[in-house]
Amino acid sequence: MRLAASAAALVLAFATPAAAQSTSSPSSEATVTRAEIRELLDAVKATAKASRENVDYTRVVPDILFQILAKLDKIEDKLDKVETTLAAGRKPAQKKN
Repeated sequence: MRLAASAAALVLAFATPAAAQSTSSPSSEATVTRAEIRELLDAVKATAKASRENVDYTRVVPDILFQILAKLDKIEDKLDKVETTLAAGRKPAQKKN
């Protein structure tokens, strides 16, 4: 008898919170107005636009950086040639002295 009462109390203890969670009260149901839907759609559009701009920026920046690095390499090559020429011009002058 005690076993049956304990089992019933245990089932009741577990069933009560589950029943409370499964029923919905009228105050907890949210109704969405047309204005809120418009606001959400505008926010989604703004997010999509920002994402597209970010992708475009991500595509463009490496191209610009590559061009800058290529120009710097050319300038470095020219400076190396000038240094080589100056060094070659100094060696004969040093030998004459």
